[in-house]
Amino acid sequence: MVLQPRHLRLPVLIVTAALLGLSACGGDGGPGTGQMTLSVADAPVDGAQAVVVKFTGVELTGNSGKPVTITFSQPKTIDLLKDSGTATAVLFDQPIPAGKYDQIRLMVVADGDPGNSYITLSDGNHGLSVPSGSETGYKLVSGFTVPDGGVADYTIDFDLRKDITCPSGHAPVCTLKPADRLIDNTTVGNIQGVVSNTLVMNGCNPGVYLYNGTVNAPEDMNSAASPSDTNQPISSKVPVATSQPPYYYQFAFLEPGTYTVAFTCQASQDDPDQADAAVTFNPVKAGISVTAKMTTTVDIP
Repeated sequence: MVLQPRHLRLPVLIVTAALLGLSACGGDGGPGTGQMTLSVADAPVDGAQAVVVKFTGVELTGNSGKPVTITFSQPKTIDLLKDSGTATAVLFDQPIPAGKYDQIRLMVVADGDPGNSYITLSDGNHGLSVPSGSETGYKLVSGFTVPDGGVADYTIDFDLRKDITCPSGHAPVCTLKPADRLIDNTTVGNIQGVVSNTLVMNGCNPGVYLYNGTVNAPEDMNSAASPSDTNQPISSKVPVATSQPPYYYQFAFLEPGTYTVAFTCQASQDDPDQADAAVTFNPVKAGISVTAKMTTTVDIP
């Protein structure tokens, strides 16, 4: 099997802020500490059946040269497509020394061996490799503060649609490149929900689309649309089947405001460069209110 070069349209990996009793160097919950939570989630889209990463710990550096190393008692192997928003996706939630930090390093086992970290495509499993991952891990260089006696609540946003490639000559190994965005969860909210099994039967190619404001006549993606077209979506996701709930979707990092979500069975027919009359939406959920630090649940029956 020869894997052709490609850029995969994959999920956004989210690292958010929660209590697992993991071992840490520096930080005992006493004076001069704050609470920090770190977990992993995603915003599912098409392109892969699984994206599995093995985490062995987290290192936070900065804070006047005093790094904090959190080593997991057992590696946490997380499927970013199926474990989103579940307890199994939590990396850590515990006290750490208060102060300013300038780097987060996720310690991962991603050496190209599909027995460790891997992506599942239509042609099978492909090992994931992080460049220099065995020496440096998966790093995010971005400053954040853990307040003394307070809570640090952040999200690392990995744009895997850009950051996973399967270059020719390296098959069956795919490369996972570092991410670069840190988000303060106190300023953003989320929309998530489940899609009824009955909507995705009989050859349906499901998609959930997100719109700014209250939209009663939602359109598919069209890069040629006028900038003043308020019926254009700002994002779209493919709901992922899991055991509980049946089909799950999530839009994260949303500014507070009003939004609309709409469901279609013709997602595979949406050419983002033009309007596609074959793509229709039903049902449409309009007037959804998003509040900072809150998740709004919108189920699609």
